[in-house]
Amino acid sequence: MTDAIIKLMHRYLDGKPAKVGKRSLSAADRDLDFWNAIFWEDVSNEVFETEAFALALARYLQQNKVTRPGWLQNLVVRAPVALRRAIRYSQVFLSPTELRWKEIVGLDLGSAKGLSDFIKACEILQGENRKLKNAIKSIEAELKRITPMETLVYASLFAFRHVVYSLGQQELRPHLLDKDRADASRVDFQETTDAINQILISKLKTSVHGDFFISERIIGESLRKHMSPLLFPSPSTARAAEKCLSYLDTFERLVAAYLQFNEFVGRTINCFCFDEDYDIRFEGERLIVFPRVIPEESEWDRNGKKLDRLHQYWHFRAIDEFIKLGFAFERFGRPENEESNRFAWISAIRTKLELTEIYGLEDEIMTESGYKIDLLRTLLTIELMHAFYKHGYILPYCREYEQAGNWLAALSVFSFAGLIEGEIRFPITFAERKAKIARICNWTRSEEWPNGNKQMTEAILNFWSNDLKDSSRQLREHEYALQPELHERPIFKIGNYLFELPWVFAFQNNVTAAVNNLRRVGRNRGELNSETNRIEKQLAETFEQFGFKVVGNFHPPRDADDEVGEIDLICFRDDHLFIFEIKSGYMRKTQRDAWQHRTSTLRKAARQLKRKSTLVTERLTIDPTLAALLGDRDASHIQTHCWIIDTSIEHDHEYFEGFLKVSLQEIIIVLRNERHLLRDFHQAIDIKKAKHGFSSSIKDDFANICGDAMSAVFEQIDDDNLYPNGFNAGQFASIIETAAIWNVLDA
Repeated sequence: MTDAIIKLMHRYLDGKPAKVGKRSLSAADRDLDFWNAIFWEDVSNEVFETEAFALALARYLQQNKVTRPGWLQNLVVRAPVALRRAIRYSQVFLSPTELRWKEIVGLDLGSAKGLSDFIKACEILQGENRKLKNAIKSIEAELKRITPMETLVYASLFAFRHVVYSLGQQELRPHLLDKDRADASRVDFQETTDAINQILISKLKTSVHGDFFISERIIGESLRKHMSPLLFPSPSTARAAEKCLSYLDTFERLVAAYLQFNEFVGRTINCFCFDEDYDIRFEGERLIVFPRVIPEESEWDRNGKKLDRLHQYWHFRAIDEFIKLGFAFERFGRPENEESNRFAWISAIRTKLELTEIYGLEDEIMTESGYKIDLLRTLLTIELMHAFYKHGYILPYCREYEQAGNWLAALSVFSFAGLIEGEIRFPITFAERKAKIARICNWTRSEEWPNGNKQMTEAILNFWSNDLKDSSRQLREHEYALQPELHERPIFKIGNYLFELPWVFAFQNNVTAAVNNLRRVGRNRGELNSETNRIEKQLAETFEQFGFKVVGNFHPPRDADDEVGEIDLICFRDDHLFIFEIKSGYMRKTQRDAWQHRTSTLRKAARQLKRKSTLVTERLTIDPTLAALLGDRDASHIQTHCWIIDTSIEHDHEYFEGFLKVSLQEIIIVLRNERHLLRDFHQAIDIKKAKHGFSSSIKDDFANICGDAMSAVFEQIDDDNLYPNGFNAGQFASIIETAAIWNVLDA
């Protein structure tokens, strides 16, 4: 009975069943049937102790339509720990007007250990959350007359005032900036961008239809009112400049309010709700949310380091590919732009490699309009924009800042110089859509299209564009509608005009932008299933290249349990059998997102793998397809490894239902024996210099390394050879299961 109920809870969490007989079930139908089931009258305490029950109960707390009278009061006595977990997971305490929270605060807690203090903590967090939200609403009310376009103007003025120079220094004088300061600046940039993104979304929720019908005249009037008095001051515009600064100061207070709110959510609410290693205590009436054990380094921070090294890995691979494509001696535009253009090409190749090898994309992608665009050209466009704004806007501004010592004076000089040259070099740039297409059309030049392809250019711009009118409509209809973040679609379409924020293009992570544009914002694309199938097929081919016998997309026999489903990949070599469940998604940036991934996708994957691995081991010698894997090998000597392979790195090397979760990136790197490409950049160069006697600067050394020569140098580092006695499956399994490649982070 207990096992059956646990199985049923997992089905409920997975949104099953979709039908009962001929009757289709909605989510509301499932809620009603599940919580009114008769088995709840006589359920064992073992059920209450499972995480699945806490997750299911959290779902119960998030809706008010289904009610079991006395249910929560019963849990106070029988399962107070589960009730506490469900309240945390559901965050129901952040909605104090909801009926379910009113029911919770009305419970008789009696002697339930810890529940009284826990509810008190919830109420304190609820009050702080309400106070911070009210502060945001109050400041937003002061900016209610500002349009979405003007919001972008003040966002850019804010960035040039507070963000651009600190990050630009890393480009101007990288040797003077230590790594810790660089990492801190990057974190500050991300947090600030998140806050500005929230401000824009909030503005779009309250915008009116007319805000999105603009003309060149309207743009000019708006800029004359909200930007020109600051950039081009004169006695006649002094009062207007004061008004601009007043708006800017208010915008700064709003950014600060969002930063404070986000810090509270990220470091207090999310830890309280989603991290089992955190607990609470009271110092008088003051609530303290604290870690039970303070680790030297959190898993979240370590994952950040892993992402940095993976970014480096794909960049090294891209340099190698750049050479193989014959680009080493090609010219890339005018001499003054050649270095940045070459870097843009390498960066675009880097992202394409990751998208094709890890996320299963093809050389062409389908846009929302049904037009196919070249993947590399699409990525190259965003990289060329990055180079254009970094070298044409950010660095010149930083040099002016160093001369003037004042952000506004520097921005004024920089903008005025642009006008003299006939260029718009404002903190925010804009162009009529057709003019923008004509201007960058040559970026799509090819042998077939020597002057560029206007239709493809338009489709590429659409791919990177966020239509603010459509976004506003969606948000008004559905408050929590999925919306692109600033970096995912950094071109803002208002009417027939495209707006760009130079600082976003100059500093954003274009890999994350591309992945999440396709996999998060574009999660309903028709190509997603074929891309997932391609991930599985490519991985199967990779294992075959390393001598494994492979069975992909194995369908269990008809007499098997219907819920087993297709088995993604089974590989065999050297008496080691591997059964893989493969999952793909996007790049997550918050601990809450990671927790949701763990409790949904990875939880489900583990349950699937449990059923599939059982079937494979039971039928290994009797099913013809599976038996062919083993050949004449003795089944009793075989070691079986069952892994969840995921495109993301969240919760890597954790176990779910006893099964290891590992990233696809790690699998690829270990198979290719390329741990050396994960070495710290500066450490690798130091080793190279010591071994080969290079005497020039680190920068010059690395600039002169290219392609296979670079890889060959790194492969000389004996410590990084994962297979000193040649590749074998047992060593491969050991390297993965011990996370051996990541000891480079501790070197």
